[in-house]
Amino acid sequence: MSSATYDLRDEQAGHVIGAALDRVKAVQPGTSVTLILGQEPSLLMASLNLQLRENLAWDIVEADGMWHVTVSHRSDIAATDVLMLLSADHKRIDGLLARALGLLNQRDAGAATPLLREFSFALQRHVAFEDGELAKSLGAAQAPSDQPAAIMLREHREIAEQLLLVEEALAAEPVDASELGIYCAILSGTLAKHEYREEHNLFPLWRIALSRRSEAERDSLLEHASVALAQLT
Repeated sequence: MSSATYDLRDEQAGHVIGAALDRVKAVQPGTSVTLILGQEPSLLMASLNLQLRENLAWDIVEADGMWHVTVSHRSDIAATDVLMLLSADHKRIDGLLARALGLLNQRDAGAATPLLREFSFALQRHVAFEDGELAKSLGAAQAPSDQPAAIMLREHREIAEQLLLVEEALAAEPVDASELGIYCAILSGTLAKHEYREEHNLFPLWRIALSRRSEAERDSLLEHASVALAQLT
């Protein structure tokens, strides 16, 4: 993994956020940067991570009145619990759809088709795990209708309906890139809103539920999720 170190202790207080953002926004899978800061950086890193779509992972070490923050891409960090794994799977699924949409915008339905088939398989597998084993383990199936878990289940049904339109357009002969692109764009917007609500409203509740389980139970759930969400080879 390539890395670089930047000492930001001499930056003016009002410029630290911008300077740190300039350094970490270039972090990609397989790279890292280390920031040296003069103040405790937890709030700074949370802000940067939010601006960069939560793609960062970091480790903070304090010594001699300064803080060393090693920043990596989130995809380089192995998932330590089932919710971290699900968030990573969100990003992988979104990436497949974004790549396919780019090709459809170029009217290249042939190149987009295998990406969309992989996307469809991955999305259905993801939803099935959340609706099945995870809902059963963490009680989503019994949640009141206005609670985040019940909202998740309803939105999954909406997503399934939109995905069916994509699959029907894929099955047409010949494939209409424009029509398929419209269905994919609609589904992309639905997924973005759904994933945001899941990660910010539901996952914190599930994290509390997980904290009440034994380490063996948490490890077992992570193992089952790893198998259920395994990428195609």
